[in-house]
Order: sequence, then C-alpha cells, then structure tokens
Amino acid sequence: MSDPTALRKECARTTAVVLAGGKGRRIGGPKAFVELGGRALIEWVLDPLLDLFPEILIVSPDNAPFAHLGVPVVPDVLLGRGALGGAFTGLGAARFDQALVVGCDMPFLCRPLLAHLATRLGPRDAVVPRPADGLHPLHAVYAKRSIEIFSRALGEGINQFMQLLARLDAAEVPEAQLRRFDRGLHSLFNLNRPEDLERACEMMDERTVSHGRR
Repeated sequence: MSDPTALRKECARTTAVVLAGGKGRRIGGPKAFVELGGRALIEWVLDPLLDLFPEILIVSPDNAPFAHLGVPVVPDVLLGRGALGGAFTGLGAARFDQALVVGCDMPFLCRPLLAHLATRLGPRDAVVPRPADGLHPLHAVYAKRSIEIFSRALGEGINQFMQLLARLDAAEVPEAQLRRFDRGLHSLFNLNRPEDLERACEMMDERTVSHGRR
C-alpha cells in the first residue's frame, strides 16, 4: 500500500478542481448528488482528494448545494460552455501552478494514480491518461499557464476538450502505466446514464468483496 505521507508530498503543489455543473438529465438529476452506496457522488470524489491535495475547488454555477461540504465553490464564469469552460474557471482560480481536473461523477478515484499524474507535468501543458478507449481529459493535470490556450480556444468557439488537447503539449500516460497504479482502471469510470449507476453499484460490491469486507 502506498505511503499516504509520500502521496501527499507528491500532490503538495497541485490544486484539485472538481467540475460539478452537470445537470445529469440522462441520469435523473444533478450528477454531483446522485446517490451511490448511500452517499452523494461528489462525496466519493472528494474523499481521496481531501487526503492528498492542499487546495480543492468545486466549480459550479450555484454555491448553495455544496455549502455543507466545506470545500470552496468557484462560480463558473463561462456558463453554457460545458466542461471546458469549467476547467478554464478552475485553472483561473487555482492557487498552484498546476491543477488536477476531475468530474464530480467519478466515484472510484485512485490515490496513487492521482499522485503519479501530479508528478508528471514538468514543462508540458498537460498530463492525460490514454487507455485503450482514448484520452481522458477529465482525469488529467493541466499547467496553470495553459489557461491562455484555453482562453483562445474558447474565444474561437471551441467547446470540446478533444479539440483543445490538439493545441496542448500533452504528455499521454499509456494504459500499461495506468494499470501499475489502478489495475482495473476503475478510477476512469464516470456516470452518464442509469445503466452506469447500476454498473457502479456492481463495482462497489466487487471492490468490497475483494477487500475482504463481506
């Protein structure tokens, strides 16, 4: 098991940004508060982040629903521009020179993998996982200086992360390396549809059994 103190040290100069503006129309309500295992999704997301990162920001159009979590909420400055606009807002508010950006619908984040990504940026604009199914820009680290590229892209009407990534000098983390930290790649799983919630419940049961708790 990874040493928690060592993991925190690896994340010591990184802000964690949680994008929580999704309305979740396909899943029946705001994604952040969809319930999984008796808890809201955003609580599952925040748990590993609170263990590791010295600054955590939630980006959302509305502060009130998150007040009880005790985590600063940054109002989305580009409403209607999706996750790209939310990431732009989070980067602009981040206190540190790099930011991990994740969605509020990713309940199985892996602490060692997050810490690994936080150490990989160097002079690059971004560090992005690339398993077999492609790039995962909402489980990635971005340099704060890349906000200028975000700004230009948004100003040109670009709303898709994949189009932005084509403009960034991004280090891609291949699947074999990802699996060194998260063998099942569960940390990259996110919820968009009711069937995803069903699968998340199954995954939670599988993880409980594998850890010998049932």
